[in-house]
Amino acid sequence: MFKLSDKPSKDEYKANNGKDVLLGDAVVYLFCEEKSTKSGSWERGFKFGSITYGILKRTYTSPKGKNRYFEFSFNHGATWHKDVAEARKSKGKVIVDKPPLRGEFAFSGIQKINRDYFGPDYKWKP
Repeated sequence: MFKLSDKPSKDEYKANNGKDVLLGDAVVYLFCEEKSTKSGSWERGFKFGSITYGILKRTYTSPKGKNRYFEFSFNHGATWHKDVAEARKSKGKVIVDKPPLRGEFAFSGIQKINRDYFGPDYKWKP
C-alpha cells in the first residue's frame, strides 16, 4: 500500500486517485473531485474554468463500537469533517489540477454595448 508523504504532492494524488493509501499509520481512501468555476460580472463578462481538489476519506467507529462514520479532509489530513460541504470550506486545500480557463461569455459583446453607451473611448478598468 502506498504511503503519502508528509507534504501534499499533486503527483501522489493523481497517481493514487480512487485507492486506499496510508496517511501516517492510518488507512484512508484518496479521491479527486473536479469543481467548475465561474468568475466575473455582468458588466465585464464571465470566464469559466475548473479546479480539481484532492480529498481524503477515513472511516471511524463510534466509541461504543456500534456505528461507523466517515470523515473527510481537503487539506491532507490537517482537519477532518463529518460533512463534505464543511470540509470543502477548510483552508489549505490540496489543489491537484487547475487548467487554464476554458471559456468566456459575452466579454467583448458587453464591452461593445458599454462603448456604445459611454462613448468610443470607454475602456473597462478592473
